[in-house]
Amino acid sequence: MTLTKWAVAAALLTTASAATQAADIIAGRWAADTAACAGGLFEAGAAPLLVVTGYAVRWRGDSCRIGRMYKAGDTTYIQAFCWGEAGERSIPVSLRPNAGRLALNWDRAAQAELKRCP
Repeated sequence: MTLTKWAVAAALLTTASAATQAADIIAGRWAADTAACAGGLFEAGAAPLLVVTGYAVRWRGDSCRIGRMYKAGDTTYIQAFCWGEAGERSIPVSLRPNAGRLALNWDRAAQAELKRCP
């Protein structure tokens, strides 16, 4: 293999590794108020709860499959394929962890500053 092919292979492995590490950092249940962590995911009147796994994301009635995920700096960007009350659609999501909190942008709008559920 030439030096160029090795460099491309190393870059691809680094990108895949960064996305995996990003998923590990943001995976879990997140809420603006830790009292919301005790409630059910879709309980009527419950405070919004964000659930992130390696393959899915859920927020405010939308259930989404992660189509693409990458990390740039401290922010993880997700292209989510969702279904919910608004029907099926593609939603851009960005998550930025900072000091035990997670800044959430859902469908290009700032939504919340969340705390990890215990």
